[in-house]
Amino acid sequence: MSDEPWIDPRNIAAIVYDDGVAVDSLLSVFAADLSASGVRLGGVIHVPRSEPGCGPGAPLQLRDVATGEQIPLCRETGAQRCALDPAGLELAAERVREAGEAAAELVFLSRFGRQEAAGRGYSSALSQAVRSGRPVLMAVRRGMVDNWFAATGGVGTLLDARLWVLKNWWQELHGRGSSAIV
Repeated sequence: MSDEPWIDPRNIAAIVYDDGVAVDSLLSVFAADLSASGVRLGGVIHVPRSEPGCGPGAPLQLRDVATGEQIPLCRETGAQRCALDPAGLELAAERVREAGEAAAELVFLSRFGRQEAAGRGYSSALSQAVRSGRPVLMAVRRGMVDNWFAATGGVGTLLDARLWVLKNWWQELHGRGSSAIV
C-alpha cells in the first residue's frame, strides 16, 4: 500500500496493546463516544467478553458498529473446544468492505492478528478501506506490530491503548468541531 502516495498514514491507525489490556472495551467506549457525537461509523469490533476462552460461557463475537448486529466468530468443535468460524470472519470482512464503500467517517477493523498477518481474515477489507480514503482503526497486539506494518506497506500510526489518545488522534485527524468528542 505504501506505493500509493495519496494515502495519509494518519488514516491507518493501530491501537497497540499487551496481554491484560481491555482493548475490546476501549474500542467499544470509543465507538460509543463517537456515535453519540454524530460520527458515522462502520466496520466491526470485538464484543468484550466476561470470561476468557470460547464457547457458551464466553462466545467470541463481533459487533457491527453501524447496526449493532452481533456476528459469532467461533464455532464449537466438541469437548469444550472452539475454532475460528470462517463464515463469521467472512461476514465481518464483508461489513468492513461495506463500511469502506458507504459514508462511514471511521472504519473499525477490530483486531489485526495471525489471519491478517498471513494475508487472510480482514486483509482484503483492510486494503479496500484504506484505498477508500476513510480512516481505519484497529487493535494490534504488541508482538504483531511488525506484521501489521508489513501488511500496510509500512504506512500507519501507532496509538497507545488509552481513551484520551484515541480522542486526540481523532480530533487531530479531523480538526473540526463537529466531530469533537468530550
